[in-house]
Amino acid sequence: MKKSFVGIKNQVTNLKDFYDTRPQSLANILKERISGWFMAFSMVHALIILLQASGRLPITYRGLAGIVEIGLSIFLSYRFGYLGMLQSILTNTLAAIHMFRLSIAIYTYLSMDTANASGYVGEIAGSSSGMLFVNACTRIAIIIVSIFVAFSSEKERKYIKRLEWLAYIDAVTGVYNHRYFQTKLEEGIEELEGTNGSLSLIMIDLDNFKKYNDTNGHKAGDLLLSKTAEVILNEVGKRDVVCRYGGDKFAIITHESNPEEILLLIERIRKAYNDMISSEEFDRITDSATLSVGYSIYPALARNKDELIMQSDSALYQAKNMGRNNVQLYRNVFEEIKTFFSSDEHQLFGGLRALLGTVSAKDKYTLGHSERVMDYAIMIGRAMGLSNENLRLLKIAALLHDIGKVEIPETVLNKTEPLTPSEMDILRKHPSYSVDILEPLASIELLIDSIKYHHERYDGNGYPSGIKGKSIPLGARILCVADAFDAMLSDRPYRKGMRMDRVISELKKNSGTQFDPDTVNAFLSTLSVT
Repeated sequence: MKKSFVGIKNQVTNLKDFYDTRPQSLANILKERISGWFMAFSMVHALIILLQASGRLPITYRGLAGIVEIGLSIFLSYRFGYLGMLQSILTNTLAAIHMFRLSIAIYTYLSMDTANASGYVGEIAGSSSGMLFVNACTRIAIIIVSIFVAFSSEKERKYIKRLEWLAYIDAVTGVYNHRYFQTKLEEGIEELEGTNGSLSLIMIDLDNFKKYNDTNGHKAGDLLLSKTAEVILNEVGKRDVVCRYGGDKFAIITHESNPEEILLLIERIRKAYNDMISSEEFDRITDSATLSVGYSIYPALARNKDELIMQSDSALYQAKNMGRNNVQLYRNVFEEIKTFFSSDEHQLFGGLRALLGTVSAKDKYTLGHSERVMDYAIMIGRAMGLSNENLRLLKIAALLHDIGKVEIPETVLNKTEPLTPSEMDILRKHPSYSVDILEPLASIELLIDSIKYHHERYDGNGYPSGIKGKSIPLGARILCVADAFDAMLSDRPYRKGMRMDRVISELKKNSGTQFDPDTVNAFLSTLSVT
């Protein structure tokens, strides 16, 4: 319990400078509220009081000056809170004391020998004891009103800050919400501009949370999310910011950029999480209730906020698709692939990268999908004993296999309902478009054929040419399995992703019809599935 409190305390500490609802010290008040405007209003206010109290203000202006003075006292107390109240109390108290003194002097003058009161004659000329007494009492009233206004203003200010603070807190977990995450990450990156500093973004997802939530109810699901948030808070540093990114996903913004230190932090979180779900409180959680984690680093890997989020999310996606309960650092596959091109082909590579970026903008599923297909394809290729050169070409083919989608309308790519026959015909043209785009690399036959025929079926019912069996190039057969595996696992605009056990069942079921049996067996062996 004590450790949980410390974690929550650290979380609040991160935000206290942004929206602090606790009483502030006088030093903090002065730092926050003393400004040019405060000094200007205070000087005008004090000057009017001085002129009023000394009797040097012409009688014709005293009424107007009194109204302005009262207005300024109330304004200072409202606008600057306790500080304005202190200014109003100080100036009005000094003025009231002076006026009481003059009032007593008049009374002395009227009651005593003129000689004894002669020292006050100049001061009390043109004044009366009654007017001064009323004026002094008025100032006491102004002080009381200023105190009331100041306390009301501070209460209102704290209430508003409280509302603003709550606007950044997730109601279920008590950590910051997605809105604050976006604000804090942007601020963090802006602070690092022009410096040698860096920060990392860690994405954490609860594996199989939906199943647990559906089985045990939303109350149990909310408890699991809340306890997971506590676990994360207890393990991060004081400067780290923990947010609920959305659903069952959490984000950690940390200034740690050493991958080894980040992995140590992640492993501490995973161990604490495993200890938590093994407790009696969560005795109905199965072994599948694990954590998948992805992370990236700015500016080492990402160039801006959006890219950092995309990379961390992509790494998380990769961790989940590798069987869940994994940790993945984002890999800059473009830089890896670039080394495969000669210096003469670097300009071509730059153009291909730009095109793939365009496809990703149209179909947000494509870029992360291509990276995952690349990893799966390499796993299969190694299991099948491909040479290093063929693995190199397979890697390029996997990354670029959907580049022809740049020619497909966005309405088709992102349609949430099943495609019509005519729309399906349009989509099936993307392998041919890919070949046209990659024409400068036409001399690399294995690369082009792997991309062109990756939608062919082993039974001959695929496209674009309807070839079958071993007539389909090996690279295309490998891409067919890797592509389908990732597609079945992934959420698409028109359906949710399948569970891993069902995906494996589909691979086995369609081995020999849609897929090459040797390729399926090689892939299943890498997944430790028979």
